Amino acid sequence: MGVVTAASARDGRERNDPGFHQCWFPVALSAEIGGDAVIGRDFLGTRIVVYRDPAGRAVVQSAWCPHLGADLSVGQMADGQLRCAYHHWRFDGAGRCVHIPSGDRIPPAARVFTYPNAEAWGLVWAFNGRTPLFDVPHIPDAEEGELLFEAHRRGERSLDPWVAVSNGVDFQHLRTLHGMPETAFPATLEVGDHAIDYSVATPNYAQRGRITGTNCFAQHIRIGADDMFMLFAGAPIAHGRAMGYYVFGVPKPASAADAPAQRGKLAALHAMVTRLNEEDAVVLNTIRFRRGTLTASDRHLARYLKYVDQFPLAPPPEA
Repeated sequence: MGVVTAASARDGRERNDPGFHQCWFPVALSAEIGGDAVIGRDFLGTRIVVYRDPAGRAVVQSAWCPHLGADLSVGQMADGQLRCAYHHWRFDGAGRCVHIPSGDRIPPAARVFTYPNAEAWGLVWAFNGRTPLFDVPHIPDAEEGELLFEAHRRGERSLDPWVAVSNGVDFQHLRTLHGMPETAFPATLEVGDHAIDYSVATPNYAQRGRITGTNCFAQHIRIGADDMFMLFAGAPIAHGRAMGYYVFGVPKPASAADAPAQRGKLAALHAMVTRLNEEDAVVLNTIRFRRGTLTASDRHLARYLKYVDQFPLAPPPEA
């Protein structure tokens, strides 16, 4: 194939367009919100609040009160509504101001933007846009009810999520950085508008990988008779900074007698995922990513970079 040079169109787009990819981004662990808890997150260069409505549904909204810009994450829940700490304006789950203690007429513009959101895999996800362009990420070959799984926050890194997700199709690094000699290169990538899929199979190893948007990589790996499921996803705090989350799981035990063995496999998978994250951190916590000179072995990575170049961007929506 010879030498391949990936164009740096993405770099120019970021300089000229302050927007972020229109993806589903994880913004909290489901376990973090409950009761009257209200949490704040820096997200897409702005700030959001995450909480549950009286029916228990997750809500993700802009954190800035439309009155004077107070941070609603330092407010409280009152009568099932989000109350600003400053002047006690209250907002419902759709973002409408429903009460002003002074008795003043509620202005039509007194509302906060409510992000499209969903819960999946122990995470609360928010979409960058008024209408989602595609479904919430999933793990190949798995449904939540079929797995024994855990969700965790990995922490912050000084890079955009799409850089970390490039690992999902950087098959060389699986051998060099992670020491996985059994892994094989897929023959092709199935590239759609909002996702990339591939599969690999050898006598003792099989993998189905899926990149959803530009911020989530999920995979099903089978080694021998053991099935392992993983999901790695990030959310932009601002350009060049992201918060990471990960999920790992194994099939639920078929019976009570199988439970100890499956819990042991889950613990072993946790140790494996922790090792992979730590090995990646050595590079990703210090990388200054650039599109340099690629070779034939980078052909799938080059295709991923083209996919990222073409992915839709938008500024965070406002009310």
